[in-house]
Amino acid sequence: MKNYLKLVTSYIKKYRSRTFAICFSIVLSISLIVGVGILSKSAKEADIVKMKYECGNYHVRYKDLNKKQLDIISKHKGIKNIGLSSYYDSNNPDGELMINILSVNEEYIKSGNSQIIDGKFPNKQNEIVLEEWVLKNMGIKPKVGEKVTIELFNKRKKETYTLVGILKDRTREKSVGIMEGFLAIDLSNSSKLDAYVTFYEKSDINKNIKEISKEANIKNNNIRKNNMLLDSLSANGETDYNVIALSIIVAIVSGIVIYGVFNISILQRISEYGVIRAIGADSLQIFKLVIYELLILLVISTPIGIGLGIIGAKIFRSISGGLFTEGIVAITKLVIPLDILALSIIIEGVTILIISFLTFINIRKISAMDAIKKNISSKNMSTRQFLSVSFLTKFMSFQKAVSFKNIFRNKKSFIMIILSMSLGSAMFIVSSFYVNLANIQGEKVAETSNVNTDYKVSMIPSQSMDAGISKDEIKEIKSLKGIKYVNSIQVLYSLMYLNKSQIAEPGYFEQQNSFPYNKKVLNGLLNEDKNTDGFILKNNVYGYDDDLLKKLEKYLLDGEINIDKMKNEDIALIRIPHPLGPNVVDLKVGDKIKVTYKEDFKLGKDRLRFDTKKGKYVTKEFIVGGIVDELIETSDYYTGDSSVDLIIPSSKFKSNIGFDNYQIVNIDKKSGVNSNKLNDKILNITNKIKGSTVRNLGKERGEIDLLQKNKLTFIYSIIVILFIISLFNIINNISYSLISRTNELGMIRAIGITNKEFKQMIRFEGFTYGIISSVFTIIFGLVGQVLLFNTLTPKLISPKFIIQWQNYLLIIFINILIGFMATYFPSKKIKDLSIVESISSLE
Repeated sequence: MKNYLKLVTSYIKKYRSRTFAICFSIVLSISLIVGVGILSKSAKEADIVKMKYECGNYHVRYKDLNKKQLDIISKHKGIKNIGLSSYYDSNNPDGELMINILSVNEEYIKSGNSQIIDGKFPNKQNEIVLEEWVLKNMGIKPKVGEKVTIELFNKRKKETYTLVGILKDRTREKSVGIMEGFLAIDLSNSSKLDAYVTFYEKSDINKNIKEISKEANIKNNNIRKNNMLLDSLSANGETDYNVIALSIIVAIVSGIVIYGVFNISILQRISEYGVIRAIGADSLQIFKLVIYELLILLVISTPIGIGLGIIGAKIFRSISGGLFTEGIVAITKLVIPLDILALSIIIEGVTILIISFLTFINIRKISAMDAIKKNISSKNMSTRQFLSVSFLTKFMSFQKAVSFKNIFRNKKSFIMIILSMSLGSAMFIVSSFYVNLANIQGEKVAETSNVNTDYKVSMIPSQSMDAGISKDEIKEIKSLKGIKYVNSIQVLYSLMYLNKSQIAEPGYFEQQNSFPYNKKVLNGLLNEDKNTDGFILKNNVYGYDDDLLKKLEKYLLDGEINIDKMKNEDIALIRIPHPLGPNVVDLKVGDKIKVTYKEDFKLGKDRLRFDTKKGKYVTKEFIVGGIVDELIETSDYYTGDSSVDLIIPSSKFKSNIGFDNYQIVNIDKKSGVNSNKLNDKILNITNKIKGSTVRNLGKERGEIDLLQKNKLTFIYSIIVILFIISLFNIINNISYSLISRTNELGMIRAIGITNKEFKQMIRFEGFTYGIISSVFTIIFGLVGQVLLFNTLTPKLISPKFIIQWQNYLLIIFINILIGFMATYFPSKKIKDLSIVESISSLE
């Protein structure tokens, strides 16, 4: 054992540059796996914290409980705490705002991941707590001691409360405009209770939910799991296949590099192995020499790689939140999972084992005598004449012809060099294409989400459809100092008539009709038309301003968006849901569609059911001018995004529909403007409008924008690291290809070639490698792009295939530059030798 280590150590010291290259590859590989693994685990832990923040701390909500059921639940051992709520009343729906009043305990506030930021929790019947954004929309100063008067709908009276506490804004409720006020709960006077149960997270939560449901005899309809939080908890305990996939890619790239570098190192000392075999060493002893050397390098590199991985995770944690989860998270605490450290070591260990075995096989193929004489070149040289020197000199100088010929002499070396250069470059091309797709997708998701603007003004759903923000008030908002853009949207609830053949996915509508909201409130999303053989589909009609119509261009799937034509003719755009893959209805460009709506715009008692037998209705016909994949702005009310949406210019709303007020207004501010002050100025305008609410979403929007920038930085960093690992193999192979031909190059110099001609010959060789690898890069890059695009297309919003020609030009330049760099240093070393030393050199 000592003799093995002594000999191996001497090899490590002797071939320092190769040793460094191998160690560097191992260090980068381990650090990449460890860094990404730590960030992935830390992001998932942070995602749990975020889900609790956005969706609440509770794991399940049990609805409409009686006191007996509550007592049973309270006795369960797995419960950490229980938040209780009971519906008290709501304000008059004809009022200026829609506010629900709930009686709750203090644990309910915590389970919603909020807290009292000023004041205290109410303990008397006339005390109330509210969120700051709700108070501002009510026109009440967020100050403890203020009086809050609400006209209660069911109790048919006004009640005045004392504001004893101000709550931290709840993200989820704020983003969709849900307003609530909280009173202290009186269990003795509460007949129906909702329990928000939080379990100990080390327990089996799903098992606990089932046990309680069975013991307390709670119906399935009254069980509401906090699925987003439960999914996040579940994901945290699952195997991260993305990290494993990255580890395999890293193992392949680093394996190629280590094999190439180590194989050349072995060839440089092959005569010594020949001597060892000649004096009686068997195959196992040779294998031990090979694997011991690589294992020592692995042992040296592993702690360095792990250390760099942890440092890298610390550096990237501020920009990587959200890269490993579906939403944005802030990684405040790094979690170092031991399984990731073990995975990195195992991956590199297996790679080392495979390389050792392949290297050992190559050594065995050479006889001891040939190894001693270093008679191995002929085995790798091509015996087939491929473009003779005499033929090549017809098109280029003699020196260049010799260089071109030498490139193809060692087929194995040539293939390794070209593969290393072209695959590394193609990986950069495909990865850049993926980053571009991900970036565009991220921008589209952000643009079509609820958080797509700095301030959102919207009308509560209890108001008449024609109520909203007038053009004069829009002008007033635009005139405020610090406003950048204002986009206005009109919304109409309507009915669309379809025939049987146009219902492409009946299963989709059956599922939609079974949902409680669609069943009870809408009386079905899609219903049979009793007067015909067709169907009536409830849907939304939107009026978009010119700016929003132009932005829809990027979501266009078919047809065109001709704004002037849409203003002068009855032409509309449509958005069709396609959650199951194909569109749920069969509508095409050029089809005529009819929509019906109430003439007086008042919704009445059964305001969303639309009984056409009662009241007056108007029917309008439009031609489908284009089909879009998504809408930039939609209403969460009525059919939401579950139905076929119609989009027409805002200017057509007045002439075709009959009103020109706006139900949604998106406002963007200029950079550097005080967000809260501008929010108050907008409130001063909208508080005059009955039923309007203002939400300041600047912070949430900024987080989404930052995520997109960070995602690009993170992915490109991984690409660069992998490319650097590949670079070592490229330079190593080209350099060895030249160094191994030192004596041949010496002979060429001996016949009278000048130093200038020698430099040109070597440069030409590097240039040729760059050009040939660039050709393969283009082929591999295009094939990779097509495969990636076809794989990702079903998951993307209106994706478009593009060829980033700038990246192709950049990578061609880099390949040629690498070719020059890889030939410069060895050529300088050869040139510095005397001609006699070059000819007598046997490597």
